[in-house]
Amino acid sequence: MQLALIRVDHRLVHGQVTMGWTRSVRADALVVVSDRAADDPFEASLMRMAVPHGVAIEIWGVTEAADRVRAANLPAGRVLLLVATPVDLLPLFAAGLSNTEVNIGGVRSPGASVKLTKEVHATPEEIDAWKALAEKGVELSVQWLPDQKRRSLNADVVRR
Repeated sequence: MQLALIRVDHRLVHGQVTMGWTRSVRADALVVVSDRAADDPFEASLMRMAVPHGVAIEIWGVTEAADRVRAANLPAGRVLLLVATPVDLLPLFAAGLSNTEVNIGGVRSPGASVKLTKEVHATPEEIDAWKALAEKGVELSVQWLPDQKRRSLNADVVRR
């Protein structure tokens, strides 16, 4: 397994991911980490239908994903890992995920009162998660589409 990209985007599987990012990183598989999606067969079904032909998809809850990271039991090939919030990402790093960069799309959780960028709004819990990731040396890059310029979020969250 090669982790081609980690993306935080509250929409999870949608057009920018399926058409832009999956192609850009040449992903063989999407791994969606979301308790909500894992527990909702209808939402999971919609995600499966949106994935491009030839790309596999796995949908796991956060605990299952952390267990799989710990056991190095991830899909073969180039994997695009998707989570909705940085809070869902922290347990994966605690389980041994060691990537140095996280790509960030739109993140707007209910109750998010802190605007970090036009695309990224955060709850206090999410601010803490972003800070924890930055303190681990993870580069947090806001970038909607592969051909757009990246903007670092690290300085914004460390100041808070």
